[in-house]
Amino acid sequence: MTAQSLSTTLSDELAEGLFQVQHQALLRAILDGISEGVIISDASGRLIYFNPFAHKMLGSGIKEARPEDWSNTYGLFYPDMRTLCPAEKLPLYRALQGEESAEQDLFIRNSLLPSGHHVRATARPVRDRQGKLLGALVSMRDTQGERQAQAERRRTEQHFQLIVEAAQEGIWTLDTENRTSYVNHYLADMLGYTVDEMMGRHVNDFMGEEARQKTTTNLERRRQGKSAIHDTQLLHKEGRIIWVMMSSNPMCDEEGRYIGALAMVTDITRRREAEEQVRQLNTQLEKRIAERTAQLEFSNRELEAFAYSVAHDLRAPLRSISNFTLALTEDCTDQLDEMGKDYIKRIRASAQRMSELIDGILSLSRVNRTEFVEEEVNLSNLARSISEHLQRWQPQRTARFTLQEGLVDRGDAQLLRSVLENLMGNAWKFTRERPVTEIEFGVIPSEDGKERVYFVRDNGAGFDMAFQNKLFGVFQRLHTQQEFEGNGVGLATVQRVVRRHGGRVWGEGKVDHGATFFFTLHEAIPSPSLPPPPANS
Repeated sequence: MTAQSLSTTLSDELAEGLFQVQHQALLRAILDGISEGVIISDASGRLIYFNPFAHKMLGSGIKEARPEDWSNTYGLFYPDMRTLCPAEKLPLYRALQGEESAEQDLFIRNSLLPSGHHVRATARPVRDRQGKLLGALVSMRDTQGERQAQAERRRTEQHFQLIVEAAQEGIWTLDTENRTSYVNHYLADMLGYTVDEMMGRHVNDFMGEEARQKTTTNLERRRQGKSAIHDTQLLHKEGRIIWVMMSSNPMCDEEGRYIGALAMVTDITRRREAEEQVRQLNTQLEKRIAERTAQLEFSNRELEAFAYSVAHDLRAPLRSISNFTLALTEDCTDQLDEMGKDYIKRIRASAQRMSELIDGILSLSRVNRTEFVEEEVNLSNLARSISEHLQRWQPQRTARFTLQEGLVDRGDAQLLRSVLENLMGNAWKFTRERPVTEIEFGVIPSEDGKERVYFVRDNGAGFDMAFQNKLFGVFQRLHTQQEFEGNGVGLATVQRVVRRHGGRVWGEGKVDHGATFFFTLHEAIPSPSLPPPPANS
């Protein structure tokens, strides 16, 4: 039984004589066991009972004091802890005047309780059955912990409010009807409103038609307990569009019922404008690239057509030169001295060289003119076929071919054959001075392990890496015609074919220690670290 419930019926109990001698012990035991402070006064204002809890709250028990002196005697203050509560405002005093006083918060501090504490007091008059005032009863409940908890909660709320208001992004909460229940100043300023202007308004009031439809769908997902991050448009008070990134989450009560949505709102208008500028620049750049590419393709076609036409048209006069010099040699031998015969020999050699160069130009032009037919190509079989052809061509040479099996890739079979014919043909040519020719064809993984790097390695004459940049130039040669024959278009052809397949080609070598040529298909990748070419046999 609490003191408050007891005070409700105490007047009846007193009227029936509970204060008789035989019941006083029982009444005292009841009052002493209540966990709230209980004070009883007779009708004259004389304090006649303090239970132990009241004694603890006030720091002392019954004192001889008039009702007008209660505040000074026991140190009874208003909750501000500074202003002494007037006696006539005390609940017990008012109850003795016959009032049914409401709850009142007080602060108690005196010499026995120097730190003081807060209580909540309620007093009721006690009457007999005829309505005569017999006295009054006051109950007091310690509210020190409650007030400290309230103060801590207020501090937490203030701290949270400071954080929310200091945040450099908008915070927005909606109720179950999608109306604004909270908005921080940052978001209100972002949209050109005050906080009061936004409170209570529907979310659609701050969005255009297109954004409203998407928001309706998104808020329905919040009701389903789903969170999301998305870009959307808000309307400024002046009517302009504000692009924002919104991270929204459902809000639920303790029982898991949906009570609204919380959104963190970041202004991304500048980012979207920058992205739009980038898109426009990319569009313009792509257009320019397309135009430039078309121009280059046209120029390349014109150049290839011109080269093909020139090379083709040169064949006839070269043929005439070759035929007439041959006729001179056969029909006029007796009329030519040794010098004349030497001149004719040089003319025929130059014509033959010119014919070979024309063949190279035509072969090079055909690389880009040939239709690209992509299919599965067995590179190992191609390499074996080429090696057998080379050996049959010069059976007297001792050669050792090391060809990796099972190398299959996608590409144009005819063009890839030309790559291996040129690379293996060069290896065959530049190893002819070796007692044993060694030629290897295989593949190794790239540095990231995602691509293949094919290679052709030999133990031939090699080359000086200082001239590496001249390897793939048209008519660029690192050896004289007297050392090794050739027209200077083989590696240029290889490079064009590899590029048509989306790869790249490069070479490594050392003078008199062989050379290795690498190539990739489909994607250009950095050259890996590779083992050195085989030593001379």
